Amino acid sequence: MYDDRNLSFYNNRRKCHSLVSICVSFAFSMFCSVAYGQNTSQRLNYRTSWIGNSFGGKSDQWVQNWVEAMFVSADGTVYTNAYWDEGGREVGIYRDGKVVGLAAHTHGWGATGGAAITANDRYLYFAQSVNNEGGNLKDPARWPAKGRLWFGISRRLVKDPATGVSFPGAKGGTADSLPPVYLLINDVPEADKAPVNGLAASSKELFVSDPANSKIRVYDAETMEPVRSWQAKNPGQMALAPDGTLWCVTDAAILGRFEVAHYGTDGRSLPGAILFKSNVHPHGLAIDGNGRILVADDGVDQNVKIYRPGNAVPVASVGVKGGVLAGPVHGAVGPARFHDLSGVGVDGQGRIYVASGYGVSGDGVGTELECVSAVGEPQWRMSGLFFVDQADFDPIRDEAVYAKHEELHLNYGASTPGSEWSYRAFTLDRFLFPDDSRLHVSPTTVWVRYIGGKPFLYMTDMYSSFLAIYRFDAAHGEIAIPCGYFAKNRQKDAHGSDWPSGQPSKGEWIWNDLNLDGKFNFDEYSTALHNPDAPALWGWWVDAAGDVWQATEKDGIRHFKMFGMTSAGGPSYDYAHMQVEKTPELFNNLQRAQYDLATDTMYLSGYTDAAPNDNRYWKVVGRVIACVDRWSAGNRKPVWTRTVSKPDTQHVGQQAIPASFTVAGDYLLTVEVFDARVEVYNRRTGENVGYLSPGPEVGSLSGWVDVPYGISARLRKDGEYEILVEEDARAKNILYRWRPQAAVSSLSLKAP
Repeated sequence: MYDDRNLSFYNNRRKCHSLVSICVSFAFSMFCSVAYGQNTSQRLNYRTSWIGNSFGGKSDQWVQNWVEAMFVSADGTVYTNAYWDEGGREVGIYRDGKVVGLAAHTHGWGATGGAAITANDRYLYFAQSVNNEGGNLKDPARWPAKGRLWFGISRRLVKDPATGVSFPGAKGGTADSLPPVYLLINDVPEADKAPVNGLAASSKELFVSDPANSKIRVYDAETMEPVRSWQAKNPGQMALAPDGTLWCVTDAAILGRFEVAHYGTDGRSLPGAILFKSNVHPHGLAIDGNGRILVADDGVDQNVKIYRPGNAVPVASVGVKGGVLAGPVHGAVGPARFHDLSGVGVDGQGRIYVASGYGVSGDGVGTELECVSAVGEPQWRMSGLFFVDQADFDPIRDEAVYAKHEELHLNYGASTPGSEWSYRAFTLDRFLFPDDSRLHVSPTTVWVRYIGGKPFLYMTDMYSSFLAIYRFDAAHGEIAIPCGYFAKNRQKDAHGSDWPSGQPSKGEWIWNDLNLDGKFNFDEYSTALHNPDAPALWGWWVDAAGDVWQATEKDGIRHFKMFGMTSAGGPSYDYAHMQVEKTPELFNNLQRAQYDLATDTMYLSGYTDAAPNDNRYWKVVGRVIACVDRWSAGNRKPVWTRTVSKPDTQHVGQQAIPASFTVAGDYLLTVEVFDARVEVYNRRTGENVGYLSPGPEVGSLSGWVDVPYGISARLRKDGEYEILVEEDARAKNILYRWRPQAAVSSLSLKAP
């Protein structure tokens, strides 16, 4: 990507862009779609669809990419909050299985969401953090000082959540259309965390969990003046009961256990507190009209438990015990098979709402919102499953598609855009396989390969820093089991700690699971001679035989032969079976290498003397693509070369370079960074055939393609091409369906 995106920042693996680089502003997205100026290629005949979200993004309709907290009002309106949604729906609003809206002003200009939300009849209150984007935002009325971070509460009008009524002492009112509506709770150094972890509101008072100071704080709901506070041990989610008393999840005196404490609104401890069993991990709290306590249990049971005050034994539960990880098929998706629970709510009719998908990994595992009746009958379900997530087609099973956490099925007979896909399985079991890399680092692209007739998933990340490998077996159903890993250097997890345990003290390494346990054991690592870091590289590829290829920038093309299967049933790799093959002289900086075993053809991309990397571009494919046939026979002379960059009208003197490329059937396809425009080339000649871009089915919009491998494609037996493109702005992948035929001249059409 481009250097001016370096204002992007990451916090606990949660992806957050500054306003300069915000890829999801609707006005900006529409600008990006025409940023290259006049297109000379032809618009192909195709249809745009999507997978991974209940809605495609048209008319601002999509389900956000994760949920950290949820509140449900008496009329069944669902309010959600999360630190980040790429499209700006940190605070989402839903009702009856439909998208109602968003709070707005939670995204960019230093603003993010948070982990608490509530409402009364007049106001919506939600937790929000504010930063100064590295000191670039300077106004004490709107942003913290350089090196500081704010945690507090934004107050909005329920009837119009995008607006609010100002109050004395509030922050805000500049560089934003909102008046001052932000209540500052904690001002801390950037390295510290002091979030608001729970909220509850009556018509008169607002109750706030402030775990950093071990306090529950109370404010006047109208003036937002502080009223009182009292001590509480790590207070979290809270809810008001019909009798006006307050319930709050806190740490118990017993190590590792939680309780739900019971308070009068004056802070007095009241009878009825519940000490949960050690395996209960409450991540959401609600009280129904009968005073029963509903707890979203994100422990091993993965369900909602319903308690009577003072009784640690649930009187009822909602959801299959074990959730999606229960039998008979582990990982199989179905009604009330929850996972990674992040919220629970109840409306005036007793209907129960469950939010799933936040996950311990810290950047979400996809949003799932589900409503069941008071007697447990399914009412509706909606989802936004993808976040920085490029899915891939199963090469054997025509209907199957895999993303990093999910397996989807496609019905190509479906005629309505977005109706092709269904959610079949969740492939991550954090309880059984705690070493799974998806819990520690952030894969973004999946490749599905069959070796010896068995399916495997290969995953790499946004920075091409690793390649993780997964297998399947009958005993674990749909769960993808860790079985291999390539690391370019010593690895760290999302929190900056060394991970996995037992890895070599320095340098690159390979892990092969030798004993079926899916764990990184110290005797399962292979290291390179003298164990240096891997040379600089962005290019990974896995061919049809399971061989792994690395396109280094300056040190040739590394080829890791898959030399057998481990006792655990995974492919085996080591440095003794690595070959280094010479890069064709055309390239002075190589970015990608994709080998087609069936045709013995290598497709390469990067920079040349005539088309150099003169602006320090990163993550993109380079300015030139070349096709080299008879690769295994030693040929290094390209059959054709093609310049694929264009003058970048957004950055004078720079080049707009595709993010990714792939090959399928008779074509090589590239995808642009800014607009998901796919250019199609004849793979034998390099001739441009035409292009595809987001159609009206998705609002003719896309966020940026943020990953090095943001496109996958295949040719079906009936002659139709399916192309998937990463689109995390609205938590999905765009699906293009194309049958090659006469192109439509772009000169007769408006720019897409």
